[in-house]
Amino acid sequence: MTPILESTLTCPDCGTQAVETMPTHACLYFYTCAGCGRQLKPKHGDCCVFCSYGSVPCPPIQIGDGNACCGAEPTSTVPEVCSLQPAAFHERMAEIAALMQAFGGMAERTPDGLALRFKKGEGLRAALDALAEKERSCCATLEFTVTEGAGLISFGIRGQASNSTAVEDLATRLGIAPRAGWRFRA
Repeated sequence: MTPILESTLTCPDCGTQAVETMPTHACLYFYTCAGCGRQLKPKHGDCCVFCSYGSVPCPPIQIGDGNACCGAEPTSTVPEVCSLQPAAFHERMAEIAALMQAFGGMAERTPDGLALRFKKGEGLRAALDALAEKERSCCATLEFTVTEGAGLISFGIRGQASNSTAVEDLATRLGIAPRAGWRFRA
């Protein structure tokens, strides 16, 4: 079966619809509505925003691939720089999604990687520091930082040019669209 690769996402708040092309190699955990700016996250039990808000579920669900990142017991490939097993990687992405939801986080590109930005909240700094330590132990070629300023806490992810595929994979999973001319530091 060849999966359908386009799905119409509908914002539950404002009803704005957008036709998006679904990634075939990753789950899209976050999507920002162009109409109201709300960051959509998967509903409980769904693997991605397409399964929660799309007219068509994601490709792994469509083809019934039990080895997909969306499977209950994922065994799919993880980014090559990550030493986690697929199920543990899926759990880590769920942990990041939970932090994003609990603390109203937004994911965005930076000149040399990605940043998750949060409004300061009780327990957030400790949770992000713990996440950074875990990430450093499994993705040793990427740089993870936690910084504070002006009422915000940022979780930074930086990579060398040789890590661009891994950072792009993570950006896709976090719902960040590609940016023209984006380059990694050399």
